[in-house]
This record gives sequence, structure tokens and C-alpha cells, in this order.
Amino acid sequence: MNWLRQQDFQIPFVEILVGMLSCSILWIMAVFVGQVISHIRGRSRTFAYSPKFIHVAAVAIAGFLVSSHSAGAKAVPQVRSEKIDSNNSQKSSESLLVGALVGSGAANIATLSYLMAKRRAAIRQVKFLSSAENRETSTTSCDVGGVVDCDDWRIIVRVLGAPVAETTDGATIAIGKGKSLELLSWLVEHRDSSTRSAARTALWSENIQDATFSNVVSDLRRSLNTSAGVLENDEWIPRTFTNQMTINEKVVTDAAIIGKFLKLYIDTPNEINRRQLEESLSFVRDLPFAGMNYVWADAEGITTSHVVTTVQAAVLLGEYAISVDDIESLFYVTEKGLRVLPGHEELVALRMKGHSKSGNRSAIKLEWEAYARAVEADAWAGGAPSSQLEELAKSLAKV
Repeated sequence: MNWLRQQDFQIPFVEILVGMLSCSILWIMAVFVGQVISHIRGRSRTFAYSPKFIHVAAVAIAGFLVSSHSAGAKAVPQVRSEKIDSNNSQKSSESLLVGALVGSGAANIATLSYLMAKRRAAIRQVKFLSSAENRETSTTSCDVGGVVDCDDWRIIVRVLGAPVAETTDGATIAIGKGKSLELLSWLVEHRDSSTRSAARTALWSENIQDATFSNVVSDLRRSLNTSAGVLENDEWIPRTFTNQMTINEKVVTDAAIIGKFLKLYIDTPNEINRRQLEESLSFVRDLPFAGMNYVWADAEGITTSHVVTTVQAAVLLGEYAISVDDIESLFYVTEKGLRVLPGHEELVALRMKGHSKSGNRSAIKLEWEAYARAVEADAWAGGAPSSQLEELAKSLAKV
């Protein structure tokens, strides 16, 4: 082993450091340009400027291995007649520098590929997780009605009733300005077509100053950050340099949740989807946007769409409940449907049949009288109760 101890290992530390510094500068420049382009395109996702310890360690190890390989190739027993050629030494130094650069680049590419693969796997796992697995992995503190997982939303805008925003734990988000709450409702209802100019036109009937709109947006951002917390590498309302104005995907509406489970139940009418749809009706409190003069919601048919969706869900669940003699569920879902559309004949008929199955004839009369009062108070209905519903009430009362 004397030859090994006598061998002079030459490790080009300067070349390694130059290679690492060059790659680091290129990496930072590329990420910086990507960040600027991302903001210009209206996205605010923050990129990691370097993979920290993994990146540095990979670069150092790659350069050391290249240098060791080159030095090891020269580790042979010394011969008296051996002479070092200066030209070969210069070429070896140049090859070491190139090797360090190539090794550093390979380490960067490998690390980036690993991070991207890990991110894709996480997205795929969330996207294709089954409904049963979602319910098992969700925590009760993030569930409202037991239908939505923590990963699906952080803020829910409850529009089936007086508009209010809540967090995953059910805490109400305090929003100072009334226009800020309306802007939040508008953004979440126009997720696919929201722009600054469209929002200003919808919320204000006259032209307003840019400063006024900016104050409303700032108040909304501040309220969301204070109550729901700041998102990691993202924003509730991303800042853009264009007319585009979007809301984060972690903000949802109760009407959208009901619509989601209604579609699932219609496509696949199994017990799991039925139970999820029934639980989602717990969001229903009153008429959509109750107590608010949101002209855009009525003019665009959004209010009507929410009413139709809720009533359709209540009718489907009511028909199933009465078919299996589940009277308790029948009254629960029909009551939710009548909150958004009082006097709906099909829902009233289901409730009458439910009272008949339970043998409560006096309740049938009460249901009919309540329906008749609702119709008489509705000028649009013309003050004339349905003759078919009246005949149904009489026939059920005689049974």
C-alpha cells in the first residue's frame, strides 16, 4: 500500500466551485424569469429557487465523484522514468471542469424530475381517491354536513340563505365591507369568466374610481387572510397585471356542493351517493341570497338555478324515502326543498303521503292549509290552489 500513500491525489476544488457557482446562477436566473412570466400570465405560484440541501449535496457529490474518478485513473505505482506531460495535465483540468458542470446539471435535472414526479403522484392520489376513502381520511373539524373533505375546500360561501363565508371549522369570516362580500359571492359564482371589468359592471350600476374598487378587493383579501389564514405558495385572490381576476379553487359554494352530489346520484344512484346528497341539503337555510339585493344573481338566472337544483334533489330523495318508508328522511328533505320554493306541489304531495303512511290525518289537513295560504299569498300563482293536490288531500284523509 506504499504506492497508495505516496500517490498525490489532485482534486480540482477550484473547478468544482466554479461549476457549482455557474449552475447555481443559471438556476436562479431561470427560476426568476419563470416567476416573472407566471405573474404576467396571472398566476402567483411561487417556485423554489433551489432544492436546498438536496441540491447542494447532489452537486458536491457529483463533482467529487468526477474528480475522484480522474484522480484514481492516475493512481498507479510510481516509476522512475515516469514524467508528467504538461499538455495532458491541462487537458485533464479542462475535462474536470466540464465534468463538474455536467455532473451539476445532471443533479439539477434529476432533482427537478423527482420533485415533479412527487407532485404528480400527490395530485393523482387526491383526484382519484374514492368516496369511501375520502370519508375515512377526513377529519370531523373540516366537515360541514359530513360531505366535503379538508383537501377540497378551505372557505365555503353559503349562498342558500343570507350570504356568509365560513372556514373549514365553521367559523364565520368577518368581512368589513358589504361590497366585499358581494364581490366574493360574484367571483365564486363566475369562476370561469371572472374579470375586473365584469365585476365592476355587475356590482356597481355607475362608473366608479379605480381606488374604490381596489379598496374593496384589498378589504376582501385582508379578511380572507385574517380568518382563513394565508395560503402556502398561493393567494385567495391572485394578483395579476391583466384584466383577469380569479378566486382560489379552495373557495366553494354550498350550492355547488349540492349540485355536485346531485349529479353523482343521478349518474350512479347508490346508497353512498344518496346519503351524501341528503347530507348536503343541510346547507339549505333560506332562499338563495336572501335579504340581499344582488341584481346580477337574478338577472343571470343564478338564483333560479340554485332553486331548481335544490328542489330536484329534495324531490328525488323524497321519492326514495317514501318508497322505503323512511318518513323521517322524507320530512327532512322536503322541508329543505320548501325553504327555497314554498308551496311546491310535488313536495307538498310527498309530505301528505308521508303523513298518510304514518296515520296522521290531521297533519294532512295542516299541510293542505299551509299550502293554500302560500299559494294565496303568491300573486304569480293567481291565488288558485292545485285541484289535483286538493283531490289528493281529500283521498288521503279518507283512508
